[in-house]
Amino acid sequence: MRTAILYIDPASTSALLYILVAVFATIAFALRGFFYKMKNLVMGRGFVSGKEFEDVDIIFYSEGKQYWSVFLPVIRSLEKKGVPCAYLTSDREDPGLAYKSGQYASKYIGNLTISSVYLNRLKAKFVGMTTPQLDVMMIRRSKKVGHYGHIVHAPIDIFTYRKFAFDYYDSVFCSGPHQIEGIRKLEEKRNTDKKMLLETGLTYYDIMLEEVKELPVKKTKPVILVAPTWKEYSLLNRLGIRFFEVLLRDTECDIILRPHPQSYVSFPGLMSDIEERFKDEPRLTIDRNQLGTVSMAKSDLMISDLSGVFWDYAFLFSKPVLLLKTRFDTIEGFEGSELDHEMWEMRERERLGREFDEDEVENIGNIISEMLAQPAAVQLEELKNESVYHFGQAGEVAADQIMQIVERN
Repeated sequence: MRTAILYIDPASTSALLYILVAVFATIAFALRGFFYKMKNLVMGRGFVSGKEFEDVDIIFYSEGKQYWSVFLPVIRSLEKKGVPCAYLTSDREDPGLAYKSGQYASKYIGNLTISSVYLNRLKAKFVGMTTPQLDVMMIRRSKKVGHYGHIVHAPIDIFTYRKFAFDYYDSVFCSGPHQIEGIRKLEEKRNTDKKMLLETGLTYYDIMLEEVKELPVKKTKPVILVAPTWKEYSLLNRLGIRFFEVLLRDTECDIILRPHPQSYVSFPGLMSDIEERFKDEPRLTIDRNQLGTVSMAKSDLMISDLSGVFWDYAFLFSKPVLLLKTRFDTIEGFEGSELDHEMWEMRERERLGREFDEDEVENIGNIISEMLAQPAAVQLEELKNESVYHFGQAGEVAADQIMQIVERN
């Protein structure tokens, strides 16, 4: 008697799951559309077409409210030039839904599952997104879209993006030369067509610079800002609650913890433990605001790991950074596993201030005292000019680049 063994490889399983999700999402999307059509008809508004942006050449899509500051400078620049655009979001609380302009329209299109069906049927000359892995994950290219552009929202290298993050975009609006270097090497390795890599900069810096100028800073004692990444190798995961206990014990500083929003998704237990442990500690506060400019302005020193936020801190405020030594291991499934050069963040981090190791935690008070007394002489202005295109004017640059793309489509 022979035994039959059924085996489905991971790729086939992924494809099958995607098909099932897409089918159910399509049905849900159709039913939702029918419901709203009937609702509008009953309320006397007539049928509302799902193609309300069909005549708009430029459309932006955002997964959530945290990316609004990336799109706003571009949208405002297009508005000044008299160029209409539309903004689609998967977040009901996105500030972009409240933004008003004669050249601008916005729409909440449902969660990511429902949104993917909507987006797959878009018609536009240009669609700009911060979402990586177009045509790899749920968001597929629409045959009626002439050009897809990825707008980067961090100054980091591309090592920590998942594989094929940019492969199926027509262009990438890059923050600095290190991103262009990495993407070109991947194209060469994979023998893919060269996409348009634009020297844009970081659009959200435009917003942060405006906020920095308006911030009144009042404090009575030094302030330390702890701003880690959310990954497994983050400061929070490696050092935990004990790190904050030592900071409070060995310094007289006030402490602001600004966790990455993804920490609450990926490590909810850890975040709950931290909040519970320090809920009655007046010297430690947790900042969950959309932008971290207020906390950055208040603080005298940032402690981080491999988060892109310390570049924002150094470039916008010219203040020293203390970094936990972090070994970045290229993991299969991420772009870094195919790149053969040193990651930009690792190559340049020594120019920001100082590093410390896990076994130095008990001495962290002395390290901080030394840095506050004699801030490290860092070449921040030079590093910023080398690493970020069009600092403070990226929104206008991106708008011009998009208009040129639209003219060609």
